[in-house]
Amino acid sequence: MLLEELDKLGVDRYNIRLVCAGGLHRMWTQMELATILGDELASRTSVSRLFNFDAEDKDDLVFLGETKRGQEVEVSRLVTDSDQLIYVSHPWCHFNGGWKTVTVGLGSWRAMRHHHRPFVKASGKSVLDPKRSAFPKLLNEMGAVIESELAKKGRRVLVVEGTMNNKAPQELAQVVAGHPPEAHEKGLEIMDRQLVVDVKGQSDVVVCGMDNKRDPYSKLSFINPILVRNLALSYTYGLFQNVPLVKPGGILIVCHPCPRQFDALKYPSYVEMFEKVLPQTKDAVEIWDVYAEEYAHRPEFVHRYRYGYGFHGSHPLILYGQGIYGLNYLNSVFLAGATDFEAARRVGLVPFASVEEAVAEAENIMGKDCSITYLDMPQPFICNVEP
Repeated sequence: MLLEELDKLGVDRYNIRLVCAGGLHRMWTQMELATILGDELASRTSVSRLFNFDAEDKDDLVFLGETKRGQEVEVSRLVTDSDQLIYVSHPWCHFNGGWKTVTVGLGSWRAMRHHHRPFVKASGKSVLDPKRSAFPKLLNEMGAVIESELAKKGRRVLVVEGTMNNKAPQELAQVVAGHPPEAHEKGLEIMDRQLVVDVKGQSDVVVCGMDNKRDPYSKLSFINPILVRNLALSYTYGLFQNVPLVKPGGILIVCHPCPRQFDALKYPSYVEMFEKVLPQTKDAVEIWDVYAEEYAHRPEFVHRYRYGYGFHGSHPLILYGQGIYGLNYLNSVFLAGATDFEAARRVGLVPFASVEEAVAEAENIMGKDCSITYLDMPQPFICNVEP
């Protein structure tokens, strides 16, 4: 539809670039891009005009300066050199959309290392709680730097943001076009109505199943233990606003087999981190301090990211680091139904063969009269918890 509108305005298709803004995620093959865009559009658009953003292409990156907090802003030249950047955004939760589209989707490691890292003194507010989380504030500050640079040329970013409802599978509930922060505010209103459930009181123990479909990083591949950890701590424990559904020092029980399997083609640095780093230390901050820059710049990881459809070398450290807040807050995270106990332990989860065994141990630790909440989540939702 967007291309049709540009046709009506007389914009030559030759002057249009379609870019998959995946940030440090793995690039998609032309066949995979066709799964989103459709075979017709993908097949009749040349690879020079339909391609992935490359966060390691130094010639394509432009440094725009720093925010007041000293965070560096570096993005694709497409942001500054295009006559008009139109970003089609598809946020499925509060964590996405707004300035994140450009600062992260078209941002480099140099920029993302400032906010996609474990912070020792962070309060642990959920990134799905935009009124309390520092994450959107940091991205908005970066967006302001981009906005200031574009203003010199009389330009602005136009975002077309489609917000989803709570059906399974999700459907579009609203489409808004405009300036990123303004359009995103309209999207947040819909997401609050569609995805947020008010809950009174916290529980000593929370039990929840984990469906691989909820993991955004294993699409068109399969899940691995580091992604299971992230699914447990970011997309299960982290699905809250205000305070977590689990009490401080409580226990989260998640259900997943967590097999020791890796897609080595798409996750090369994941394999090495799991096999060589985690047996030595499980401390997320230490791992980040020692290995983040090395993994980000390791030639073989850079090559696999740029030309082999693999995740950026830093990506497993980013996801592993996000789990620090849940683990610091909780007593433990139990993994019920584990098929490989050692794999679960290696990523910081406590394995059990069954839910019954996990619940029995939770009651042994928290007391027989402890409160237990079971989250039935065929479709993820966000708990707005009143203590």
